[in-house]
Amino acid sequence: MLLSQALGINISQPMLDFVDIDLHKDFQLYIDPVGFLEPKEPFAQECQDDLRDFFEAVLQTIMAGDMAKGEALLAALQEPNETHLGVSDGEPRGRGIGHQQAQQLLQNLASSPAAKTGLLRDLTDCALFIDNIGADKISDITTNIIRRNLIEYTQQQFEFHNIPLNTNLPTGRLWVRGESRWETGTFDRIPLVEGKRVLLIPKRYVRWRGGMQQLATHYYTHFVTNFVRDEQLRTNGHLVKVIKTKKGEKKEVYKKDIKKDMPPTKQNLARFSVEHPQEYRKFKEVIQRKGSIGLRKLVELDSTQFNEGDFNKGLQELLQALPTGRQNATNYHHLISGVLTYLFYPHLITPTIELDINQGRKRIDIAFANASQAGFFADQRGDPFLQAREIMVECKNYAEDLANNEIDQMIGRFDPRRGRLGIIVCRSILDPQRLLERCRDAFRSQQGAILVFTDDDFQTLLNAHDIAREPALQTMCRAKFRELLH
Repeated sequence: MLLSQALGINISQPMLDFVDIDLHKDFQLYIDPVGFLEPKEPFAQECQDDLRDFFEAVLQTIMAGDMAKGEALLAALQEPNETHLGVSDGEPRGRGIGHQQAQQLLQNLASSPAAKTGLLRDLTDCALFIDNIGADKISDITTNIIRRNLIEYTQQQFEFHNIPLNTNLPTGRLWVRGESRWETGTFDRIPLVEGKRVLLIPKRYVRWRGGMQQLATHYYTHFVTNFVRDEQLRTNGHLVKVIKTKKGEKKEVYKKDIKKDMPPTKQNLARFSVEHPQEYRKFKEVIQRKGSIGLRKLVELDSTQFNEGDFNKGLQELLQALPTGRQNATNYHHLISGVLTYLFYPHLITPTIELDINQGRKRIDIAFANASQAGFFADQRGDPFLQAREIMVECKNYAEDLANNEIDQMIGRFDPRRGRLGIIVCRSILDPQRLLERCRDAFRSQQGAILVFTDDDFQTLLNAHDIAREPALQTMCRAKFRELLH
């Protein structure tokens, strides 16, 4: 049974911010720490800080020769069954690190050329350079270290969907950043489903197994072998072969010979990276730009059949059938939050409904974290004035046009910490030019940028083919923004 079904959430995976786990088996997905390497939003930043703090603590025990403490730190990484990610037979079970594996892992770390030279900096490096660490181990290690952040995210999502939370349940071990230790305690308002603790994982930060396993292959094939080939040709090295062609002789280096001379072992990858750190830096820059798992791949893991055309048509029908008016405002808010989660993923993530700001004096209907890596929302996050770290959304289920009050309400949500970019969602606009002038006035007076989306805009995006939807979204957002400039 899927979590959404157990909780009575009438929303499918595309409209959820988290992975809709199966409560009775594991999903073939893994938390990918690569997603935290270049954080774009607070959750990723907190996870990155915890991961690096833990990793540095372990490396410091190696440098100090305190192997007992290092083993104790690693041995705490055990059985994170709450996420239901990975692959198990039957009921989910973690693949944590026991004392024997902790000892072996610490020895591998201590003997690695990458650790000795300082090249080893995070868990992604471990996956590439340290033996006996694969996608499942990396995911489980990550889960343990960021458990505190996952608990807070899970609480937020339960509150977002108006689901009650249990109180004062044990959490398992939590990493204490800055103190190089684990603690065990209880956490207020922790989810318990079917008698078991559950941790939700943002779908933005998961990968399928092959995607993680291909990191080493990608590094070896496209960086290591290309570099070795170029160097062999430049220096006329021992792998260079002279072949005859119709135009004469030609020097060549074959990748099969490189592979035979330097097999793609983790030790060889580590040694190469130590000798040529600039190549490894290039590789890390490439994988940090790697996008999130595709929505289609994610829903394929669901036990239900997903037909995108039928799903989009169903959303359009829900929008059309929902009456205007205050009595349907709450239903409209929840529907729009799902529509935005679906259409704006992976740019806008981690929705929070009716977020309190200014000590509760003002409320935002929905607030999204801006995690965009490229495109319109990434540009606005980097804009020195807008600084759109969060995108605030106001939902107006009105039959009449928006007035100055609604524009002023959104302006009151802006501040330098969250940013000055907001979205007002409404059913329709009877006088678009008048509303545009109101939004232009706010932008000209440097109060902030307000984009207005209507049912017709969502219909346009939902009618677009899945491949064309992202370009359509970018085009629509940029067009609405350009209108403010005139």
